[in-house]
Amino acid sequence: MAEQKEMLPTSSGGLTRRTFVTAMGFGSLAVFSGVRLSAANNTPITADAKGVLFHESTRCVACHRCELACSEFNDGIASPHLARVKFDRNRTRNAGANFKWGTGQGAYGNWRTEADTCKQCPHPVPCAEACTTGAIKDDPATGARVIDTKVCIGCGVCGIACPWKMPTVNPETKKATKCFLCNGKPECARACPTGALRYISWRDLRATSPTVQSSWVPGSTSTDCTPCHKPI
Repeated sequence: MAEQKEMLPTSSGGLTRRTFVTAMGFGSLAVFSGVRLSAANNTPITADAKGVLFHESTRCVACHRCELACSEFNDGIASPHLARVKFDRNRTRNAGANFKWGTGQGAYGNWRTEADTCKQCPHPVPCAEACTTGAIKDDPATGARVIDTKVCIGCGVCGIACPWKMPTVNPETKKATKCFLCNGKPECARACPTGALRYISWRDLRATSPTVQSSWVPGSTSTDCTPCHKPI
């Protein structure tokens, strides 16, 4: 899996075609929807989460119960699209942006399938830093990065900023959703029949998880971060 990993852009890197196109997309978003991409005056998330979901592909039997349990518990419907754990999108091909026909994971490769889970990223948290309204905070009890739907405007910037594209905008509610660890008792892990999906003490899983997309954060929306972090 190491060869599939796509490194995140840093402030020292140049402007790539991908980041340029994404930047233009943000510009269009601001112009046509009135979204303000400047500082939201929100306090940055600095503490690590207490737990994280870990998926072990060698135990996975591709039953989809994790996605169904998640979306049914949180949204009242069976929807892989809305599920906070993303399995269906990797069913036929390997996780990550780099697909190798016949040699990667999934039904088109070695039949092993990886479920994408929220990494509950450490500081600076990409989705929270990109949020234009400061809607993403850490839960006091679990430390999970949680979206406040009362503050969220459904712009989808958080999903673009996430390297694993985990936040999803619900087309019905027009609000973004992401994994909040079900208050410390994840329904997806409880529904997994083989123990492939487990809730463990937090550790940084980013380096071993191939990214789905190159993230682009429009600077930092946390004004307290300005002295330490320069815009990408």
